[in-house]
Amino acid sequence: MYRLLVKPFLFLFDPEWVHHTVFAPLKLLNKIPGMGALIRSLYQVKDKRLERKLFGLTFPNPVGLAAGFDKDAKLYHELSNFGFGFIEIGTLTPKPQPGNPKKRLFRLPQDQGLINRLGFNNQGVEAAVERLKKNKGVLIGGNIGKNKLTSNKEAVSDYVKCFEALFPHVDYFVVNVSSPNTPNLRALQDKAPLTYLLQTLKDLNLKKPTPKPILAKNCARLARGTTNGHY
Repeated sequence: MYRLLVKPFLFLFDPEWVHHTVFAPLKLLNKIPGMGALIRSLYQVKDKRLERKLFGLTFPNPVGLAAGFDKDAKLYHELSNFGFGFIEIGTLTPKPQPGNPKKRLFRLPQDQGLINRLGFNNQGVEAAVERLKKNKGVLIGGNIGKNKLTSNKEAVSDYVKCFEALFPHVDYFVVNVSSPNTPNLRALQDKAPLTYLLQTLKDLNLKKPTPKPILAKNCARLARGTTNGHY
């Protein structure tokens, strides 16, 4: 039914519009008494053989939802009903920002893929924190970045703000220094700025009663020197 009716209909509209429009019915669907339990019975598979222990965390299964889909932590609870082992929110920045001008999401039907040039559009870390306060057991990753108007010299302060705000509410962090859609962001992958950024976050992390895993997103320079970008 999806491929024959729903998909052709959705493909008549802009993909970003579709992305945000389906959030409301998904929320509404899960508010119907018993519907959440029904969805979980259809999609969730609980089996010890699927568990993965990484970075001191136990993931119910290895299939998670990557950052970019639920940037603002609006739908993590409802999405978890579909069986994801974890939900990664973000990329979040300290201040809200609109991202790049539209149109910025493009379908590639023949490749069954998408190209995105969103540019860290999000409502800001504090808005996400308010929603995460309602979390009841969903394993959450916090993907953090810098605001577009923040210079690279001041970038560390943006990452620190996001780290501190999210720390009580996420299970691990992902430091995004790889997006091609934020001007000069990838310059933070150079040895000196990257070392300073990660060392600053590591020092803050070690001051916490229970430090949390800090990962680096798609960072080739870091991956050559460590395992899986885990810092």
